[in-house]
Amino acid sequence: MILEGSTRYTLLLCSLPYLPPPLREARFIPPSRIQIGKALKLLTEEDTARMQRINAVLHWSHLPIERDDAAMMVEAEKLSLEESSAFLREVVLERLELRTFIAAMRRRELNNMPQAGERWGIGRYTRRILAHWHDPAFGLGHVFGWLNDAVHLLRSGNTLALDRLLMHESWRRLQRVEDCHNFGFDAVALYVMRWNILDRLYRQNKEVAVIRFKSMVNDALNDQQLIFEPESMGG
Repeated sequence: MILEGSTRYTLLLCSLPYLPPPLREARFIPPSRIQIGKALKLLTEEDTARMQRINAVLHWSHLPIERDDAAMMVEAEKLSLEESSAFLREVVLERLELRTFIAAMRRRELNNMPQAGERWGIGRYTRRILAHWHDPAFGLGHVFGWLNDAVHLLRSGNTLALDRLLMHESWRRLQRVEDCHNFGFDAVALYVMRWNILDRLYRQNKEVAVIRFKSMVNDALNDQQLIFEPESMGG
């Protein structure tokens, strides 16, 4: 059966459950990775490739292990040139900027300030970060309130809470642009980004993880295949 673009996206989105905000429904269990992969089979080969490029840039662990940060940034810049959706380019940029802030915080704790000409971060705030290197929130605490909390959690060694803070901030940003996208591929990509956040958050809950494992086993027995790599980093 040949599906028109709009029909294809509508069927795909209608096949996926509503995703509530993190912790809004404590007992909510996100759909499994296999379920999401099954739904994404409705995408065309071109859209599947777009989804994989976006996923690889957002989750750098998908890239070959021998690549350094500079090479990863080249991939991000390549996506900004190749991705046709201005909405998705902006969303991806915001996510990478968030991670740039965290990378800067970690480097500061290690007394490893980026050197002139070194490629270390992405986005609109790299110069501001360097100019305010010794300010806890890089002079942007009044703009991004979460930065103050992130600094405290990083310095206290509470990596789990920091990870959750980043996931909640990522979700908030995606929710803020919810009404700005079209109802085609943009909506599908936004759903997958949200699902990645919930999947990681709820995998941290051991009780839910046991239930989800049983569900994934059942799905695997149905011999479903995935079309994208798993996420290994929140945000």
